[in-house]
Amino acid sequence: MINIFLIYGIFFISFYSLLFFETIFGESNTAEYQFLTKFGGKESNDGELSTPHSIDIDKKGNVYVTDTGNDRIQKYDLDGKFILQWGEEGSEDGQFDKLHDVYVDPSGQFIYTLELANHRVQKFTYDGKFILKWGFEDTGGRGVERTPHQLSIDSNGYVYLTDKNAHQILKFDENGKFIESYGSKGSAAGEFLEPHGIVFDSNNTIYVTDMKNSRVQVFDKNFNFIRQWGSFGNGSGQFSGTSPGIDYYEKQDIVFVVDKTSTNVQVFDKDGKFISKFGSKGKQDGQFNRPEDLAIDPEGKVFVADTGNSRIQVFEK
Repeated sequence: MINIFLIYGIFFISFYSLLFFETIFGESNTAEYQFLTKFGGKESNDGELSTPHSIDIDKKGNVYVTDTGNDRIQKYDLDGKFILQWGEEGSEDGQFDKLHDVYVDPSGQFIYTLELANHRVQKFTYDGKFILKWGFEDTGGRGVERTPHQLSIDSNGYVYLTDKNAHQILKFDENGKFIESYGSKGSAAGEFLEPHGIVFDSNNTIYVTDMKNSRVQVFDKNFNFIRQWGSFGNGSGQFSGTSPGIDYYEKQDIVFVVDKTSTNVQVFDKDGKFISKFGSKGKQDGQFNRPEDLAIDPEGKVFVADTGNSRIQVFEK
């Protein structure tokens, strides 16, 4: 009996010691990013937000947010101070309907927006003056209606859109001329099931959140498959099937992915090795409700579009 109790005693001591060290040094200690501040709030006054779906930051530190519920773009400084806004509900030039994405081109001169209801891209100056627009009628939609959800621009000025409905990536020139499409429906390398987020690094390497395949796929500038990472689940390095937003931070060569259902942000190195994650479900500071997108400022602070809570939250190490 003494030997049995001794064995059980050693087991429980070992188990709880392991649990203690995991808690202190393992999973729960991966939350390197801490809440810094927030701005927005669910109203329609200047600076307030209603279900913001997308965010981007230019090289000068101007923050652009799709205020989707109010059909407008809002511009802030890095402290969340309101600068200006443009847009209203409609289908005319400069108007929006189901505004879903905003992106600053690499030069910092132009702002691109994407709408789900109007099925178009619009191009503006950095202070909101309309330049041009284009739709997706002549892009070979495989018999389905095009539903681009997010866009990104490479260093040569080419515009890439993720088409969630057709399971493809569309490529245009900076004036909206369609060039070609990539991918098809499936789960093999280079195939997609509802691609959503897309971003480039300085070498024009392409990172795509392949949502329903619960993975990130990586391609070279000619769209040749390089690698992939992720699987379905809620663990570290896994995705819930709803990972709409992605961004790349050049100074550290790290990738950020926001997960709408798991309500967190995960951090990876450029090869897909998990580094850390932060966030949980809720309304308190540092918690999320259906987050959709994120952007990294020049100093590495992480701005998250906390869509369900109608606010932007900012995190830093």
